[in-house]
Amino acid sequence: MAKIRIQAEYKAFEDKFSALAYGQDDSKVFDDMLTFIIDLFSFDNPWTPNGHYSNPENLRERFFGLFQEIILLMKAKIRDPKDWYDPFGNLYEMQIASMGRRANAGQFFTPEDVVDFMADILYAGEDMTGKGLRFNDPTCGSGRTLIAMHAKYPGNFCCGEDIDRTCALMTVCNFILHGVNGEVIWHDSLWPDAEHFYGAWRVRPRRDLGGVPAIYARNVAKAAILYDYLDESRLFRSPVRREDRSLMNVPFVTGDADRDAAFVKYAAARGLVNLKGHRSVGGMRASIYNAMPVEGVKALVDVMKAFEKENA
Repeated sequence: MAKIRIQAEYKAFEDKFSALAYGQDDSKVFDDMLTFIIDLFSFDNPWTPNGHYSNPENLRERFFGLFQEIILLMKAKIRDPKDWYDPFGNLYEMQIASMGRRANAGQFFTPEDVVDFMADILYAGEDMTGKGLRFNDPTCGSGRTLIAMHAKYPGNFCCGEDIDRTCALMTVCNFILHGVNGEVIWHDSLWPDAEHFYGAWRVRPRRDLGGVPAIYARNVAKAAILYDYLDESRLFRSPVRREDRSLMNVPFVTGDADRDAAFVKYAAARGLVNLKGHRSVGGMRASIYNAMPVEGVKALVDVMKAFEKENA
């Protein structure tokens, strides 16, 4: 894998992948990564790697590092709930699939711009969101056509089929990360009988989560509640420039160390703990990661408003 020239955005992934794949078949390691991701979101699909790895005692940690790089790629690409991104298909095309494998299985994936165009013209501008439709792709590849359809028309059912196991696994992973409700069938769609059926996965995410695009949109909304208050408050302020602000960790200060400490104590008495800022920065820090509900952010702002009113 290290011999292949890749785009800079994939460099961090490539470094970690090459360390895992050293001395063995890249495609096996890629499949192990896909099954590892599926295992992370499954209750009855235990992960059994097929590759031969050094340092097996920390193998899960190393594969989780690959998963983190995938999420970072999606974070860089997705800025709206209607966005979609196929990191698995892109990595597969650039680094995994040999020309022979592509030719034998017809693995030349539809370009992303063409996929978007197909999704746009399918219903001639009519909104088909939540209509209970079934979108099917009998040669789904990495599933990019189906995730594009889901992004444009959420609330429907998607079914992907492919004769290649890696393609089926990529589609499952894309369904998981995009919050697609559907199924993926690993079989020969030209001969849909028991003899040519090899496996299937049912993907049904929690409707209230919706995958990475929806989670990102919720995080933007949560952070805006807190930053909007900080920008209008006469007591609290954010020491971070707008263009550098984090959606996950929100530092804020009053400008007075004693008053900062008083607020941390005031908030703790009202059930809001762990707000003390990093020792190198001081002040306060609110960690509003994915698991933090919007109600928690609103509760923090209410306490800040009450403290400001009492200490104006």
